[in-house]
Amino acid sequence: MKRENSKLKGHVNAILEAIKEIVKPSTITIQYPKEIREYENIRGFIQIEYALCLSCARCARICPANAITMKKVSGRFYPSIDYGKCIFCHFCIDVCHTGALRNTKTHDLAFDNPYISISLGEKIKSRKIKGVRYEFDDDVKVVR
Repeated sequence: MKRENSKLKGHVNAILEAIKEIVKPSTITIQYPKEIREYENIRGFIQIEYALCLSCARCARICPANAITMKKVSGRFYPSIDYGKCIFCHFCIDVCHTGALRNTKTHDLAFDNPYISISLGEKIKSRKIKGVRYEFDDDVKVVR
């Protein structure tokens, strides 16, 4: 008898919860990209400041996913991050003693072509991607 009562109580609670959601919805689903949820402490995309980079390759050596390779640009080697491989552990940021690698709060870059890669260290001022504009300056900002 107790078991049947607990089942009945569970069903009644589920029905009451459904009625409460119909009257006053408290859904956690957002309409992305119209609505963008703000996060405080996240591991976002990594921005490279080439002027501060010493070309020591510590970031490439510590990367557990092997996502960082050193590319030669005008006689010096600089880190290049493959975000398809990156697991956002940010070990590279921790090991960079000059601060050339920095965390950004952007975690949702989307491209219509999977072969397009974007280096956040380059001076890209703005890029329009499916209704959301990203601005790359000192930090990456999402502009609606």
